[in-house]
Parts: sequence; structure tokens; C-alpha cells
Amino acid sequence: MRFQTVLTTLGCAAIMVTAVTPAYAATAKDSQLQPAISQKVNRPIHLEGGENMRDLGGYRTKSGQRVKMGKVLRSASLENLTATDVLNLQVNHQLTEIVDLRTTEQIMKKPDPVMEGVKYLQASVLGTRSNYDDDDQGMYDDMAHKAAAKRSYRSLLIQIAENKRGALLFHCSHGMDRTGTAAAILYSILGVSKRDIQRDYLLSNTQLGVTWAKPALLNSFYKQINQQYGSMDKYVKHGLKLSPAQIKAIKTNLLTKAPH
Repeated sequence: MRFQTVLTTLGCAAIMVTAVTPAYAATAKDSQLQPAISQKVNRPIHLEGGENMRDLGGYRTKSGQRVKMGKVLRSASLENLTATDVLNLQVNHQLTEIVDLRTTEQIMKKPDPVMEGVKYLQASVLGTRSNYDDDDQGMYDDMAHKAAAKRSYRSLLIQIAENKRGALLFHCSHGMDRTGTAAAILYSILGVSKRDIQRDYLLSNTQLGVTWAKPALLNSFYKQINQQYGSMDKYVKHGLKLSPAQIKAIKTNLLTKAPH
């Protein structure tokens, strides 16, 4: 589906979007896997045809700073976005760039809508492999070890470092595993605590009404990174080969002084 004509016609007129609280509140049984939604951190973005979208901003870092709102968004795939959704993202959220972490096969089956004026980049985390069936651990192993994963995470982080205007959105299929590990790496660079990183990761369960995201999977990703490189910091510098200037640019773009 293409939306260029709609966007040209509507121009930059602001639109009002009614936020609807999701009906899938966590139960006592799954509350540990489905953290409560907040408007102060990881603010959800409600769309007609999009799922699992939220702002990465709001968290306080170990240095006492805060992650800026409105700079980086994460979501599931975007193939069902409506024209209203596209206009909402461009006008109300100032979307200027999308990084798609899916494989070419997945993109061909469910392509993102073309958005006029929005830069699009594919950076497949899993290379050409699209199907892991029920092998979640195998997928997390590949995300920790595959050269394609390193290239993908590096590409995403460089785009974040270089993005000086508007918001950047990154996504995979469900916005959970590939997107979740990418968010964990970014948050680690920014100095967000592991507790808050895990909360962001598990919010996909809350927003999708599932319990697929497991702390053990994210922890296994960290463990394998630590075994290979000694720490996430060394992984970013030596595995992803981000320069000190690029790391500084990411922090400059995304961190702000926290209010007292």
C-alpha cells in the first residue's frame, strides 16, 4: 500500500489521535512478564493498524540524565498502518527515518508502507534466515554471534548517532526479539539500568497481550555477549566497532538533564 497521495493532499495539518488504553491488563499470574504501561517512560503510541509501538524515552540513566522522549521509537511491523497512522507518525511524532530489522523475505511478504520524506533502511539482524520455528534460544544465540547481527546493530546505532532531526523508528516482525535486543544495546550505551532495560523488553508482552518475551532469553543474550567480549561496553566498541565519536553522538542526541 502506498500513501504518498494522501500525505501530499493532507500536507502538514495536525491531527488529533485518541489514545485508547489496551484491554489486556496483566493478571496476577503474568504480572511479572507484563509490566504496567506508563505515560512517563516507554510511552505507548496507539495506532489503528500498528502494534507494539512505544517511545524509548523517559528512563533515568546511571549518570543522572534522562533519555529524551520523541527521538527513538520501536514497534512491530508496519504493513497494516492506515493513512491516518502514517500522518500521525509524521506530524505528531516527527518521524523521519525507519530502520527495518527483518529479512528480505519477510519484507517482501509484508512491506512497510512508503512514507514520503521518510528515510528507509533495511538492516537484517538474522541475515537471510527468517524462520526459527520454536527455537527461541537458537535465535538469541544467533543474535549474539552472527556477523549479520553485528552489522545490523551497528547500522542502526550509526543512524541514531547521525539523526539530527525528528524521530527514528526501528522494528522487526513482532517488535520483540530483534527489536528488543537492539533496544537493550542502545539503552546500555545510554547508561539505563538492566532492570529498566528488562522492563522495556517485557512491555512487548503487555502491548501484544502475550507472554512470549522471557527474561531468561534476554539474559542469555547478555551472557553470551559478556563471554565473548567481557562486557556490553566492550562489545559496542570492539564487536560493533563504534568509535568514541559515534558513541558520544548517540548520547548527545538522546540524553538530557533530568529534572530534580
